[in-house]
Amino acid sequence: MHIETNRLMLETLELSLIEAAFRRDDREIEALGYKTNGEWPGPDFFEALPYFRDLLIQNNGTKGFDSWIMVEKDSREIVGGIGFLGNPDANGIVEIGFATNESHRRKGYCLEAARTLIEWALSHNEVQSVTAKCEPDNTGSKKVLLKLGFRLNRQDEELLHWSYEEPTKSR
Repeated sequence: MHIETNRLMLETLELSLIEAAFRRDDREIEALGYKTNGEWPGPDFFEALPYFRDLLIQNNGTKGFDSWIMVEKDSREIVGGIGFLGNPDANGIVEIGFATNESHRRKGYCLEAARTLIEWALSHNEVQSVTAKCEPDNTGSKKVLLKLGFRLNRQDEELLHWSYEEPTKSR
């Protein structure tokens, strides 16, 4: 799947890119049509690659409620990752996560990409709300979530738990 924003192309991960990223094979990533400066995938995203690989196999391809990459239009460089942790649950809830490569932070890429994917998700009847989690000291993610209109629901010892519900989707 492919969605364009002003500055970005958002693309779902294919198995070939997951495999190249898991091997940290920059040449193979570039052979697939992307540029990389070696920062992608970051540690958290790298750790999640087997999960996203299994999700693609289980779903027999992407349904969009999995992992996407943020690609800068002009350079074709992967500047970060974004996506959902699976299909909507029985209550219509999906969880979003995002991370920008360190050299591309503070440019508004996460905000631009997340706004677009939230709109995409909420355009599906089965999605009622979007949640997110971040560590309490993750200032960048907290700022993005607040700008997007998320509200903080609760905090436990490890994470802040956020939710976003489109007014027209209220139950």
